[in-house]
Amino acid sequence: MKCKFEYVRYRRHFREPLQTAHGSWKVREAILVRLTDPDGACGFGEIAPIEAFGTESPDRAEASCRERRGCFDTAGLEEIPEDLPCCRFALESAVAELSWSGEHDEVAPDDSLPVAGLLPAGGEAADRARRLRKEGFGTLKWKIGVHPFFREREWFRRLRDEVPSGVRWRLDANGALDWRTAQEWGGELAGASVEFLEQPFPPSKIDDILRLAGDFPVPLALDESVGTLSSLRQWRDRGWPGLFVVKPALAGSPERLAAFLRERGVKVVFSSALESAIGMKAALGVAFAGGHERRALGWGTGDLFGDDGLSPRWGSRVSRAEVETIKAGETWKRLAG
Repeated sequence: MKCKFEYVRYRRHFREPLQTAHGSWKVREAILVRLTDPDGACGFGEIAPIEAFGTESPDRAEASCRERRGCFDTAGLEEIPEDLPCCRFALESAVAELSWSGEHDEVAPDDSLPVAGLLPAGGEAADRARRLRKEGFGTLKWKIGVHPFFREREWFRRLRDEVPSGVRWRLDANGALDWRTAQEWGGELAGASVEFLEQPFPPSKIDDILRLAGDFPVPLALDESVGTLSSLRQWRDRGWPGLFVVKPALAGSPERLAAFLRERGVKVVFSSALESAIGMKAALGVAFAGGHERRALGWGTGDLFGDDGLSPRWGSRVSRAEVETIKAGETWKRLAG
């Protein structure tokens, strides 16, 4: 089926620059797409690349959009190159929305998942952690590797002392640790209520990552190393024993990703790629699809952008019914005019 193809590129400013081990990130750039079939029905998708995760760049994605010259044949999904995973995600999501008959099984109102609260790097995390705990968040994620180890160690001890008990911690290094610092963190985390340490080394340090996973006191998770479906398969074939942090909006085909996640032994945490409501709806659809152990979602990102109205701000839980209420057309109108 041939559809009218439209796109709009947008820039979304963070409330405050996002501080990670990679530096300061001030603006999120992404692209919305809309397919309109001959009957006038619309399907929406979002291309939200993050190059550090092995995806195409926003410029490369926009060039691909221009090449379509306003037309997309839905039979051409398989022709999208593998090095355009975010384009594949967006277009397959849009086609799926066009194909939806409206006859889904009724969504159970209690079909919900917990959401992990996101803490800022540095010592100011304690105040945010206390607030999120009062709001019902049982899992909190904190960025490390931004400041010297001895300072972050003291801040983490303060977090554990001052935040009410029952919290499960996720520590995210964004690949910033070296071997010695990883071992120091291992000594600190032994016996703590830590769900996992995320991406201790850069993706290029494959042997070191595997070596560390063999003898570390808490589980390890991969994030930047497994941005796309092809990299997920590579790490599966290496026998990765830890978790995969999956950002569906980066991975490529949602259908193929869902099939991969149903494989025996795959342990997954779903996470935001800092997309708008359009990409979020499609990504959370993958998370709610089932076939895997359910863990707290990495979508506690609403505070990062302020009140720009481009995506919902979830509380400590999100239900499938809430996700289904997202109106992609409203986000399109807000950005495309």
